[in-house]
Amino acid sequence: MTPAPEGIAALPLGLERDRHVHTRRHTPWVRRGAVVVMVVFIALALANIFGQVSDVSTVDSPAAALRVDSPTRLRGGLIFTSVITVVVHQKLQDAKLVLSPGWFDGMTLNAQAPQSNQQDSDAGGTSFDFGSLDAGSTMPVWISWQTNPTTVGRRSTDVTLEDGDKVVASVHRSVYVFP
Repeated sequence: MTPAPEGIAALPLGLERDRHVHTRRHTPWVRRGAVVVMVVFIALALANIFGQVSDVSTVDSPAAALRVDSPTRLRGGLIFTSVITVVVHQKLQDAKLVLSPGWFDGMTLNAQAPQSNQQDSDAGGTSFDFGSLDAGSTMPVWISWQTNPTTVGRRSTDVTLEDGDKVVASVHRSVYVFP
């Protein structure tokens, strides 16, 4: 057993300084760097880099205006609401909202209000049939979603308003989901 250097206390019985004492010292810069990284991450989150704040996209046609109010950046597990508003300029006989497949890829639809008369899905997306809408009327549709925790990446979240088989208005959007 080596004796303790002058000014340093002796070790308890059975411990050796060379074998049991860690003598390498860490500089405070490692800890300071870790704190800076965490502060930058928090500042980016507060600046909405990682999602949740809604972005509004609108398109206006002679027959109707379509407004989509929904986040374009999300995080896994996030619960959010999209509001799709249709303002009718000319009577629509068979109004349908068609959401592209990206809305449902890695997302869970929790609720929709008002409920559509009929819902259908195909390769082009999921359509919600609302029937006849009179000129001058406004129809907001609230859809509650949750991003699945394992979802990551960019996807198309287009919304199209159709009158029967005729496209009246279409909003092209995309969403990016952070891990």
